[in-house]
Amino acid sequence: MNCINKLAIATLATTLALGWAGASRAEDKPSDKEAAQPAATSQPAATQPTAAQPSSDQRLEELEKEVAALQQEIAALKEDSAPGLKTAALVQPVAATGGITPNAPADEAPKVNLAGLLGPVTLSGFGDAYYSYDPNHPPDNQAGLRSFEGPTNGFNFNMAELILDKPPDAMSAEGRLGYHVSAGYGTAARIVNESDNTGFGDGSNFFLKEAYLSYLAPVGKGLTVSVGKFVTPMGAEVIESNANWNYTRGLLFDYAIPFFHFGASAKYAFNSKVAVTGYLVNGWNNTIINHDCCAFGVSSGLTYGASLAITPNMKWSVTENYFAGPVVDAFNENGSTFNDWKQISDTVIGYTPNSKWAFQLNGDYGFGPRVFDPRVCDFAIVSPASRTPEGLPSSCLSSSVDWWGVAGYAKYTLSPKTNFAVRYEYYDDPEGFSGIIPAIDSVPQRGWAQEVTGTYSYNVTSSFLFRAEYRYDFASQPIFEQSFSADRSVKEQNTATLGFVYTFSSANLK
Repeated sequence: MNCINKLAIATLATTLALGWAGASRAEDKPSDKEAAQPAATSQPAATQPTAAQPSSDQRLEELEKEVAALQQEIAALKEDSAPGLKTAALVQPVAATGGITPNAPADEAPKVNLAGLLGPVTLSGFGDAYYSYDPNHPPDNQAGLRSFEGPTNGFNFNMAELILDKPPDAMSAEGRLGYHVSAGYGTAARIVNESDNTGFGDGSNFFLKEAYLSYLAPVGKGLTVSVGKFVTPMGAEVIESNANWNYTRGLLFDYAIPFFHFGASAKYAFNSKVAVTGYLVNGWNNTIINHDCCAFGVSSGLTYGASLAITPNMKWSVTENYFAGPVVDAFNENGSTFNDWKQISDTVIGYTPNSKWAFQLNGDYGFGPRVFDPRVCDFAIVSPASRTPEGLPSSCLSSSVDWWGVAGYAKYTLSPKTNFAVRYEYYDDPEGFSGIIPAIDSVPQRGWAQEVTGTYSYNVTSSFLFRAEYRYDFASQPIFEQSFSADRSVKEQNTATLGFVYTFSSANLK
């Protein structure tokens, strides 16, 4: 609007100036009557210029200069107000040619960052270290009922992990294919490696946690099919400590469910509230299926699974998982095996009533297989008549076993940077199948264990998380070792832990 106003004013001034100049010239030119009169009768004083009054030619020359200056200013204003043009140009004095010289800086080069280079791919990861203290002072400095946080009474490196993720999308045919790869190093990696006892578990401190391809098939609202190695969908806790409410992992995470699967899954979301996933995998913690494996309870065939996720509103969420597949129960004297189906039902319920409070409830119930019990199995004394067709005495196998547990979580957010979380768990292993009470001379031990954990979390920055935690464990049998000076085991354990977790993601740079 300012440009338009100035343009209108300049045009009006130009018109008035030209009109005034024409009128002045008409006044200065004598009429025919005046020209015919004698010079003596004329009035030169009224028409002759004086020193204080410039002539019409001089006024016309000055007006033409002003008009030229206004035209230059109008041209500059038009250039400065061109659509889509952003410039810091200044109008310079008019050159001898009558033009103007804008002084606009060159366009700045676009900024280059990691997010721009990766495009739809996200690079993320974290580093996790902790200090733990156990007043029992176990001889091997390994706290009881722990997986990733077993090493105690000193600083320990839990895990460092890098994640490369490209989710599938329906924007193009190429974009429908995605992938996810994550690799880690540390104590947690070694524990997960050791759980794979089918030929891929080398017990090293490096592991390939996940590696799978995903394809978003154009079926209905989208069917996502994934193939490869992926973590189990069961449980309320995950391998990455920064994604859990507490620093240490619970009993159900360590004993009731597996760490990972290898196989395929297919997920279909009917809407934002209901999703169903089917699984066909190589069992529990199995990269391959090994029929010649040396451990009981190892999967001996494909395991089938299904998951139902329901989110009726912003406050509630329910996830139900069910997995079932054959496992090795025992070996007979000819080298063949007995197989029974191992099954598990896993339920996770979440409730968030407001911005301050959040709750979770996790329940697991496993059942199905039988246990090889060497206390009642001796080939030397068992008569052939009591043996099964495969040759193994039927008395060597127990009846079908089960294991179960429940965990409750509560978290209160004190501020945007801090929160406090508590956890209580009860886990029962009545036949010693999952080994929460360590076996003695290969004989499974029955028993239960409980734990209570309190965790204070403080986000020092958006990337750095500090946690202080106290945990109390107790069991039905004395399974917590004390120092050599005490030379005994007890039923209780107290631990204090300080956790330091750093997290990064290229998505935060976008």
